[in-house]
Amino acid sequence: MKSFASMVMVCFFVMPAIGQLNIKAELRQRAELRNGYRTLPSEKSDPAFFISQRTRLAFTYGAEKYSTGLMLQDVRVWGDEAQLADAPSTAIHEAWLQLKFNDKWNLKTGRQEIIIDDHRLMGNVDWVQQARSHDAAILSYQKEKTNLKFAGAFNQAGESNFNTLYTPANNYKALLFAYGSFPLNDKIQLALLSVNDGFQKNDSVQAMNFRLTNGVLLNFKTDKTSAELTGYFQGGKTPSGSDIEAYMIAGALHRQFGKFKAGVVIDYLSGTDFSDSTNKKLRTFHTLYATNHKFYGHMDYFLNIPADTRNGGLVNPSLRTKYKFTDKTECGLDVHYFMLAQAVQSFTNPLQSTDKNLGAEIDLMWSYQCTDMVNVKAGASVMMPEKTMTEIKGGDANATPVWFWVMLTAKPTLWPSN
Repeated sequence: MKSFASMVMVCFFVMPAIGQLNIKAELRQRAELRNGYRTLPSEKSDPAFFISQRTRLAFTYGAEKYSTGLMLQDVRVWGDEAQLADAPSTAIHEAWLQLKFNDKWNLKTGRQEIIIDDHRLMGNVDWVQQARSHDAAILSYQKEKTNLKFAGAFNQAGESNFNTLYTPANNYKALLFAYGSFPLNDKIQLALLSVNDGFQKNDSVQAMNFRLTNGVLLNFKTDKTSAELTGYFQGGKTPSGSDIEAYMIAGALHRQFGKFKAGVVIDYLSGTDFSDSTNKKLRTFHTLYATNHKFYGHMDYFLNIPADTRNGGLVNPSLRTKYKFTDKTECGLDVHYFMLAQAVQSFTNPLQSTDKNLGAEIDLMWSYQCTDMVNVKAGASVMMPEKTMTEIKGGDANATPVWFWVMLTAKPTLWPSN
């Protein structure tokens, strides 16, 4: 604590004299009533109610040739810690150094969030209270609308004298990606992305299985219309060593009508046909490190793809609408329909496949900007499952899963004060 206090004293009294210091805080509290969030309820299950909280303190310091950032974060559920308990819980969400070579090139190293374009493969998953960050180095180039990024990461569970065995499950051991975004004209932006993530082989302390994902994103935008077209191909090997041959295609069209905005979106993620005994490849697309909450329904039934579809893939046509009542108040209504790209094996009759239809979801969200720094949001969602959803998620297909939430967020700027 003494060292932390010393750092804060330096930030307040020394750094402002030689550079630019900014200190911001965030307090986000969310109350949720869950009776079918993430999975179907059963006849015997009861609704859950809780309040979660995220508290952040972020320091950023900028000088001519470099900048630094530090974000401390505490995530908890009200009451999850006994009173008078000595239970440290503050974590470092971000801690990075950015070297500025010139006005176009910079290198950012350390713990940081990585967001690429629309979050479809690389996102910070900000809806989840702890969010996602990576330990990585990113070399970036920025000139007007042209943007290049080259990143690398290598993870270890700790220091060692020999070998590089990495034991944490489901984590990549190595990550490489290259990204480029270029304007084709004043309305169309082209982006290319290649992600190569490697996982520790089970029978080796050195070798890795690498999964390669390559794709393209086209963005079209005018004053009232926007459209996106995305396509990715996935190859290489799974963490367990199986060959991969998968793909995804997504398209979206949005149109602004005064205060009302409407859009049609469709996502297709390839799946594996379990009945094809000659198929030795995994044909299910993995969404990598995406913010799936943004794309596949707010109830997060498909937060972990392909696990949440039992390798069946996913087809998700949806209608997105938003109405802005005032500069401070808006309301949104989204309607999703979910289907498997490939039928999966039935639990009740293993010799048969399931139907592909999973069900529909309706998401309603309301937002009010109380002040420049304080916002309140609320939402209600309902799932209307088909029988196949029970094969995927368990629970009772005759139930009506619902989820309600209210979230209060304050993001004050502590330094410099106005």
